[in-house]
Amino acid sequence: MEKLDEKLDQLERDGVLLIEGALSPEETARIRDRIFYARAQGWEEGLNTVGNMWFDTLLDREPDIYGPIVGHPSVAPILFAMMGKQCQLRSYRAHINPGPYLQEWHMDFYGYWNEKRNAARHRLAITPSSINTTFYFQDNEPGQGHLKFIKNGHLSEPPYLHPKIEHAKFEVWCGEQEHVILYPKAGDAVVFLSHIPHQGAKEDDNMERCNVVCHYQTCPMYEGVWYVSSPRPFKGSFPFHKMETVEAN
Repeated sequence: MEKLDEKLDQLERDGVLLIEGALSPEETARIRDRIFYARAQGWEEGLNTVGNMWFDTLLDREPDIYGPIVGHPSVAPILFAMMGKQCQLRSYRAHINPGPYLQEWHMDFYGYWNEKRNAARHRLAITPSSINTTFYFQDNEPGQGHLKFIKNGHLSEPPYLHPKIEHAKFEVWCGEQEHVILYPKAGDAVVFLSHIPHQGAKEDDNMERCNVVCHYQTCPMYEGVWYVSSPRPFKGSFPFHKMETVEAN
């Protein structure tokens, strides 16, 4: 329990937590192979201008392969301790970066600070919160790839978001801040608060890179909330609804 408390304290303090060896080598190889199989089948939703190919349907197409990542034992104690039975899978997305890739600076939950203000205006409203778990399937070594965060970026509202986002100014501001850089390896997971600004990148254009992202939220968000992904169906989206406790690793 003490080790879990340390992880929770770190997540709240830093906004981000690296879980080394979250997946076994067998799990890592199996899911990695199926992600590239999905590309071969043409199941991707698109490839954007920064080099990110995304897949939104894999959990529905192959639940036996991708379902075990939802509330995976490596992250379940953290999610359950933070959110309890209210922990809801919001979205599930896999990515491949087939060529050059430099993600724009962004927040998954852009609307966090605005919803915090809105909640203060209504007596029964609470601020919705969200946690991202990203599982990696290749080694992101220095010189190959990384994941970068604004240091303490979850503790105060960034500029240039409201009343309307100014993308260019926001990106410049993010680039000027102090950063925390992670180099997750194959089988690692990164857990972070979804409103912290971050940026993924490949430093080696020829590197093979893919991951799976699960977004969790503490309560259903109303339609139109400012988030990077659309929610999955409500039914069956609460991984811990039958559980009283989740054992800490």
